[in-house]
Amino acid sequence: MSHEIAVAERATPAELLSRSRDLLRGSEYETAIALARQAAEEGDPATRAEALWILANCRRLQDDYPQALEYALGAAELFREIGHPGGEARARSEVARALLSSGETDEALKESLSALELAEAGADLSAHVTAMTALGNVYLSMQQLDLALQVCERGAEMARLIGDEIANAALQDTVACVLMNDSEVARGRGDQTEAVRLALAAAERSHTAMLIAREHGHRRNEACALANLAEALGSAGQPARALELLDTWRIDPARDSAYTITHHLDTRGGICLALERYEEAITLFTQALGVAESKSAAMMFCEHLSAAYERSGDFAAALDAHKKYHLLYRQVASEAALRTARVAAVRMETEQAKASAERERLRADGLLRMSLEDPLTGLANRRHLDDELATGVAGRAIALVDVDHFKRVNDSFSHQIGDEVLRALGGLLRPACRAGDVAARYGGEEFAVLFRGLSTAEAAAAAERIRRTVEDYDWAGVAPGLAVTVSVGVAVGGESALPAGLLSLADRRLYEAKNAGRNRVHISTSVS
Repeated sequence: MSHEIAVAERATPAELLSRSRDLLRGSEYETAIALARQAAEEGDPATRAEALWILANCRRLQDDYPQALEYALGAAELFREIGHPGGEARARSEVARALLSSGETDEALKESLSALELAEAGADLSAHVTAMTALGNVYLSMQQLDLALQVCERGAEMARLIGDEIANAALQDTVACVLMNDSEVARGRGDQTEAVRLALAAAERSHTAMLIAREHGHRRNEACALANLAEALGSAGQPARALELLDTWRIDPARDSAYTITHHLDTRGGICLALERYEEAITLFTQALGVAESKSAAMMFCEHLSAAYERSGDFAAALDAHKKYHLLYRQVASEAALRTARVAAVRMETEQAKASAERERLRADGLLRMSLEDPLTGLANRRHLDDELATGVAGRAIALVDVDHFKRVNDSFSHQIGDEVLRALGGLLRPACRAGDVAARYGGEEFAVLFRGLSTAEAAAAAERIRRTVEDYDWAGVAPGLAVTVSVGVAVGGESALPAGLLSLADRRLYEAKNAGRNRVHISTSVS
C-alpha cells in the first residue's frame, strides 16, 4: 500500500485510474479504492465518473451493496451529464449487479435492460458486453434459463471479439451456472443421464473460466469458477475430485470477500451433504451463515442448514433454521422496499431526460433481434425460421443440413471445438443465401437454409454447393486433424402445402442421406 501511495503522488488522474483498474482485477480492493478516490478528486468530470464506477465495483465485490449502489448511481448521473452513453451503460450495469446482489431482481432487470439500450445507442461493444453480463445474471436469478443462456453466449462471443478475456471468462462461468440449473431440472424429472451430461458440460465451462481468470490474475473470478467447477463435478458423480479441487484454494481473508469465502464453504457443504457426511455439512453451512455477506445470502445458508439438519434426523434444529430463514425473508423484503424507493427517486431525473418513446423502441428492437437470432452462430434461430415458413411455402425450397458424426468431434476434440465448428458452419452458410433466403440454426448441430424461387434442380444444386463447400473448407484451422462433412435433405414447396409437411420431407431425406453413407444430398427423385 505504501508503494502505491508513493506512486500515486507522482501520477496523473488517468494513470491513477489505470492502476486502480489493475488492482481491482487482482482483488486489491482497498488500494484500488484509495487510488480511485484520488483520481476522482483531481480529475475532470469524465475521470470522476470512471472513478465512481471503479469504486462501485470495489464495494460490490466487498459485499457492501448499499455503498456500491450509491457510487454506481453517481457514476451513471455523471456519464449522462457529459453525454457518454457507453459509460452510463456500464454504470447502469453496475447498478443492476448491486441490486441483484441485494435481492431486488425486478429493479435489477429494469436497470440491465436500460444499460443494454444505452450500449446499443452508443455503439459501445465493451459496454454492450458489460450490460449483457448483468442481464444474463438477472435472467439466471429469475430462472429464465433459455434467455440467460442466449444472452451469456452472445456476450461471450462479443467479449472474445473485442479481446476482453476477463469478461469472456465471467460469462462462460455464468453459462456453467445456467447448465447446472438445467441439470437440476433434468434430475428432477428423473433423467439422470441428461443431468450428468449437463453437469459435465457446466464443469467444462467453469474449468475454461477458471484457467482464463488465473492467466489474467483475476482472483475473485478464479475462486468463483473453481467453486462452480467443484459443484458441477460433485453433481456429475465425482465428489472426491470436487473436494480435492476445493482443497487447492487457500482463502485469504485479507483479499477474499465474504462472498468468495461463503461460496467455497457452501459448495463444500453441499458436496458433503450429498455424501451423507451430515455433521461436516452442518458445520460448513453454519460457518457460511456466520460470515454471510448479506441477508439474502444468509437466507440461502439457513435453507441449506435446515436441509442438512433434517437429513441428519435433527428435526428440531431443522425447524429452528427454517424459522430463521423466514425471519430473514421478512427483513429482506422490508429493506428492499426502502431501497427501491430510494433508487426510484434518483432515477426519476434521469428518466425525464430521455425520450420515453425512443427508449421503448430501442428495447423492443433489441429484444426482438435477440429473440430471433441464434447466439452461437449469429444465424436466424428456429423461431425465426418458423415465422418465415408460416408466411407460406409456395415457391420455396428448404435444405436441412446436419453435421456428420458431430458427437465424435465433441468427444475427440472437446465441446469448445464443437462450438467453433458450428460457428464456422454458420459462416459458410451465410454466403450461400441470396436476398430473401434465410439460413438458420435448426437445433444442436442441425441447420436449415430456406431458399426462394428455386426449382427442384436448382435447389439440389444449391444444396450440393453447400455440401462441397463444407467438405473443402480448411477445418485444420479450427483444430489439427479435424475434418467435417454434412448430410443434406431437401424438399420443395410443391411437394407439400404445409410448413410441417415440408420440414418432414426434408428431415426424412436427411435421414436417408445419413443412412446412405453421409456427406451427400438427398432430394426428390423427380428432379426437374
